Amino acid sequence: MQFEEHIKLIKLFDIYGNLLSKKQKQVLDAFLNSDIGESEIAELLGESRQSVHDAISKAKKQLFKFEENCKFLKKEQEFKVKLEKVKELLQNNETNKSLELIREIIKSD
Repeated sequence: MQFEEHIKLIKLFDIYGNLLSKKQKQVLDAFLNSDIGESEIAELLGESRQSVHDAISKAKKQLFKFEENCKFLKKEQEFKVKLEKVKELLQNNETNKSLELIREIIKSD
């Protein structure tokens, strides 16, 4: 798994993790946050590596599906970009432009 995808999955897990089944949540948490391989997780849980692999795959698909439908991560990232722009405008003493952007942010929520 590429680093960027791993980071995105961690963020998606933080947002949507509680919507996963107990097993999916447990397995994916160990896989993403503890950096434990599928074989080690299977050994710890007393399950087959294949069942752990399937749980991880299904959980990943679920997280991406939740994001596709809800777009919370995308909205959060867009919000951060706008806040950085407000910060930049304020640092450049462009108060009126920063106020306009703040009003735009408030209206969009």
